[in-house]
Amino acid sequence: MLALVLTSWLISQMAIVPTHTGVPSSISADRSISYSQTSDIPKGQIVDKVVCLHDATQSYALYLPSNYTPARKWPILYAFDPRARGKVPLERFKDAAEQYNWIVVGSNNSRNGPLQLSIDAWNAIVKDTHDRFAIDDERVYATGFSGAARAAIFLATRCRDCISGVIACGAGYPAGITPSPALHFAVFGVAGVEDFNFPEVKELDDALAKAGMTHRIEIFDGRHEWAPSSVATRAVEWLELVAMKAGKRAHDDRLIAAIRQKTLEQARALEEAKKTYDAYQVYAGADDTFKGLLDTGDIEKKVSQLRDLPEVRDAIRNEQRQGKRQREIEARLSDLIAKRERSRAQESTGAQESGGRESTSDEQFDSETRLRALLGDLRKQSKGVEDSGERRTARRVLEGVFVSLYEQGLDFVQARKLYARAVQTFTLATEVYPDRAGAFFYLAWAYAADGHKKKSLQALKTAVDKGFSDLAAITGNKAFDGIRDDVQYRQIIQTLQSKH
Repeated sequence: MLALVLTSWLISQMAIVPTHTGVPSSISADRSISYSQTSDIPKGQIVDKVVCLHDATQSYALYLPSNYTPARKWPILYAFDPRARGKVPLERFKDAAEQYNWIVVGSNNSRNGPLQLSIDAWNAIVKDTHDRFAIDDERVYATGFSGAARAAIFLATRCRDCISGVIACGAGYPAGITPSPALHFAVFGVAGVEDFNFPEVKELDDALAKAGMTHRIEIFDGRHEWAPSSVATRAVEWLELVAMKAGKRAHDDRLIAAIRQKTLEQARALEEAKKTYDAYQVYAGADDTFKGLLDTGDIEKKVSQLRDLPEVRDAIRNEQRQGKRQREIEARLSDLIAKRERSRAQESTGAQESGGRESTSDEQFDSETRLRALLGDLRKQSKGVEDSGERRTARRVLEGVFVSLYEQGLDFVQARKLYARAVQTFTLATEVYPDRAGAFFYLAWAYAADGHKKKSLQALKTAVDKGFSDLAAITGNKAFDGIRDDVQYRQIIQTLQSKH
């Protein structure tokens, strides 16, 4: 049974925790309707919440194709979001699910953090969906975004070939696990061109090829986010073709021809738009995908022609340079942040450097100055009008640092209750991206919880001024109880209420 194969090694694997998640949204009320009876579940539309029959603490969003019937078995895609938003991936995959007759399930419990959250969610939703629906166990798939992509790959590596393929969005393998010939699932890796995990996903191509694993890597025009519906559909189509090669679904010449035509039309459109390198990647992927299904001689010829073009060779080198440059800047930022925080900690305790070295205040000033200068340069580069390697690198670095700080801050303020640390972390996040309202909201929360009422009010006002609009996240948060009688707090609430 698919849901039972993960229980014997939970403790030994808990150290592997996914990294690099998307930015959590603010708190909001659950307005979904729970479905506990299978007969009540509608078809052809996303259902926000289906409660697991054997574990009421676990639930999932669901998409059943409009022609679903238990008279046949259906492929199923289990989706994991880093913020336990089961509905979000279904919004991307529902069109493909309807067209290709897949069931799609998105856990409402699995999120970034201890891996057991994902394992428990997997066990619960696999059991529940098998109890409710007719599922083709030869065609079970998983997908995830960011840290949840690592969780999906982790599950696939440990469930004894029960997962046929993984669609990994915005991240690759979890720490401690690498592609191997012993792993038999297919991998469709996807990332936005400005995703801070872009270099990792691109490098996965070579690693999977060396391991002999069936795979494809696709890049879309975007940031660190779930793949758009068009890419999600191509991922499902690719897995349909992989299933044909593996004998897990019937060979369908018409479907093969239709997907081939659509793929080549995509490549030609990119050529016409003078995006030669992007076109080359699509042709190269098509060559590998359709081998064994039809004659690919014409595609091979096109790949060979484009591979030798100077612009393609230059693009490959530039991509590699961008990855190297990104890591160098990330290392510099990490070092400057560490030095500044160390200097601040020493200054707060009155400690001074000895042995003729600069004073703590001098070191702090130096690290502050260099850090602000570097962040300023990156923000300027990130706002470039034209797409360039410099702009892409700057956006990847800023987004990656911001997300990392955001997650650390959330851990401090929500889980560990280390409010002073949360203040430091979210303050730095607001320096990285001064226009992002969410960081100011959590900074206000941390200040309030740490007893700094005036600073909390100022941060909360700034959050609202910059666009924060989740009224329930403020009124329903007990951390703000100490400032609710303040005139400025009431003005902030009135401002928000006027916008709703």
